[in-house]
Order: sequence, then C-alpha cells, then structure tokens
Amino acid sequence: MSWQHDEAPAPPGAPEPSGAAAAPDPTGAPAPAGPASFGPPSFDPAAPGQAAPDQPGFGRPGLIQPGPSQPRTRPAWKSTADGRTIFRRGTPFVVWWIWVAFAIFNIAQIAIPDHDYFSLELTAGLLVVTGLMYACTLRPRVIADEDGVLVHNPFRDHRVRWGALNGVYLGDSVEFGCARPAPKKDKTIYCWALYSGRRSRLKSQLRAERSQARYGGSRRAPVEAQDLARRDIVQLMAAEIGRRSTDARQRGVPDAVLESTWAWWPVVSVLVPAALLLGLLLGR
Repeated sequence: MSWQHDEAPAPPGAPEPSGAAAAPDPTGAPAPAGPASFGPPSFDPAAPGQAAPDQPGFGRPGLIQPGPSQPRTRPAWKSTADGRTIFRRGTPFVVWWIWVAFAIFNIAQIAIPDHDYFSLELTAGLLVVTGLMYACTLRPRVIADEDGVLVHNPFRDHRVRWGALNGVYLGDSVEFGCARPAPKKDKTIYCWALYSGRRSRLKSQLRAERSQARYGGSRRAPVEAQDLARRDIVQLMAAEIGRRSTDARQRGVPDAVLESTWAWWPVVSVLVPAALLLGLLLGR
C-alpha cells in the first residue's frame, strides 16, 4: 500500500491543482506525462530531500511556529525524558479504561458475592476479554528513538532501525516497508496503533474546508493552520516518522534488517485465562 489521498470536492471557481494531469488533445495526440495531483504515491526515505505527501518540505508537523496570527499547537505525539517519542491514538486508551471499569463492576457485583460455579466461569471469561483488550488497545504503540522505531502490535514486536526502513506509507494504517536478510523479500509492517480510515480522513478534510470558508477578507486563516487542519492525526504522525527517517539517512546510518519477536506477556495474558475457562466449561 502507499499513501492514499482523499480529495475533497473543490469549491466552484477554484483553480486546478498545479500537478493535475493535462486534458487530452482533441487531435488524439497523447498528453505529456505529469505527476499525480497530490504528490508521489509513497515516500522513500532513502531519497535525500524528498518531501512526504501532505508535508511539503518535511517541516515539523503538528507544531506551528508562533507568530502574529499563528498560535502554537500541541504536537500529536508524546516525548519522554529519555529522548524517545511515543506515537499512539488516544481512543484505544480510553476504551481500555472503560473496559477495566466494566470488568471490576461485574466482578464486584456478581462474582464476589455469589461464590458459585458460574461466578468462577464469569471471572475467567472476563479475564480472557481483559487480556484481549490489553493486547489490542493499551499495548499497541510506535516508539521512535535515535536508532529507529519499535512497533508494538498486539502479539508481536518489530524493531525497525532507520537503516532497515525503506518506506513509510499510509493506507488504513501506517505501514513500514522493511528490509530483511537475503534471500527473504522485504516485509510490510502494519502499525496496529496508528490506524486511519480513508473515510475519516476525508471527513477531516471536508471539515477543514468548511472552517476555511468561514474566514474572509483580512481574517483569513494562516496557510499553515489550514494545511494542518486538513490532516488526520495519523497523517501527521506518519509524516513525522518519515521526516526522522530522512534525517537519519542523510546522517549516513548503516544498513540494517527487520527484527521481529513474539510478545509473550500479552500471549500469556490471553491463553492462561482461556485455558482456565475451557477447563471450567469442560468440568461442568
């Protein structure tokens, strides 16, 4: 997959995008080839100076430099004291704590007071779902540091050093094209934490267009603010990771390969209560 760009309808009278393809010649002669209307289909960090789609020049996304009419905004990711950067969405974190509250309520109201066989089965079932919720909501994240990125998916961890990262793409999630040792082919790693539906990105762009239409005359929104508002939060994160990959390539990082391992803690947190539940069901 590659970067997908969902184009909102242009307002009446708006000029054609500068990169739009030329209209066909009435005489039948083929039109000259030109770039796509919204930039290259993918970003290759190995190409020095190449800008990622939706991020001209690879400026720092998510952060608008303060000025007379440009307020500073918070970045879409979290930096830690040890120099790492954590990329994740906030919705799964909220879903996790809602489930924890639900599970505690059921255990306190049903499992603990009854002390019967069903309460044991209910507790085991809640533990199975809690393990799955932990693996799919709280655990997934992408951590970037000076050496590369670490992708935490529900049951697998992927260490992608900058020298092994061949491309950053955006489909329904952020995808990394990663090098592997020969004779294996390159592998695409899908970031579970950085999902971004095409429909939601189109809605974000349409909201930005409507917001821009409310400005007029001397109160026009800054160009940088308009550009920022059109992007989904995951697009900003993908562009930032791509920018860091480009910087690392320009520094001359050594070649590397993808390193993948099983994440045993979430596997155990699901399999152990699942085995307990199965034993209780079979022991009836």
